[in-house]
Amino acid sequence: MDAEADPPTRSRTERHKCFACYKQFKKKEHLVEHMKISYHTPHQPKCGVCQKHCKSFESLRNHLTGPLSRASCSRTFSAQGCDLCLKLYDSPSSLGKHREICHLSAPASLGTKILPFAGSVDEKYTTKGAKAIAINCGLVGGGTDGSLDLCARVCLVDEDENIIFHTYVQPQSAVTDYRYEITGLTEEHLRNSKSHKEVQDRILEILYNGESAWRLMSDSGKARLLVGHDLKRGLDCLRINYPGRLLR
Repeated sequence: MDAEADPPTRSRTERHKCFACYKQFKKKEHLVEHMKISYHTPHQPKCGVCQKHCKSFESLRNHLTGPLSRASCSRTFSAQGCDLCLKLYDSPSSLGKHREICHLSAPASLGTKILPFAGSVDEKYTTKGAKAIAINCGLVGGGTDGSLDLCARVCLVDEDENIIFHTYVQPQSAVTDYRYEITGLTEEHLRNSKSHKEVQDRILEILYNGESAWRLMSDSGKARLLVGHDLKRGLDCLRINYPGRLLR
């Protein structure tokens, strides 16, 4: 009787692949760790050809049309895809009808461009006489579905629209949706961003205007008015508690 054949040995070159983003790992435990921190969700942009998940629409755009794009995906997308929303259509007529509606120009790639005033501050501003400061926060998404608001960018201007503080902020948890179509932000913008605590302290310094925190409720204090859209949402992300009477 013939001896039973030995089971095939596992190839030393075998790699463990993530079926969401297609990254490969030498060890299974490395793949498991990747899955724990990657936060892949159905809400991530996904290539309509190979079904690969991408971190952002900018990553998906590079996957389809960038200099290192995947050849098979690039060919299919060039024939069947919308340059703006990156969706695929079955026929030229369907694509043509869609393009009549989706008629805006596609946003240009930001790459690693850092906008002016990033991190810059007029250090003498606290001695000036402005009574109001306007704030705008750029919010990206966190959590498994990208719905958790995380502050990634802050800009403060005075009454004459002079930029007095503008910086990128390091989010306090992993970013799962950069909301690029709204924020214009990518992973590159946050690579060397300021810490959340550093940004929070600087904003409060400008708003307090040399006033003690315990005197903020006084009508005669020097603290500045804070103006903005949906202030509660932005201040919650910054974890700043500012008196309601000073909000507009």
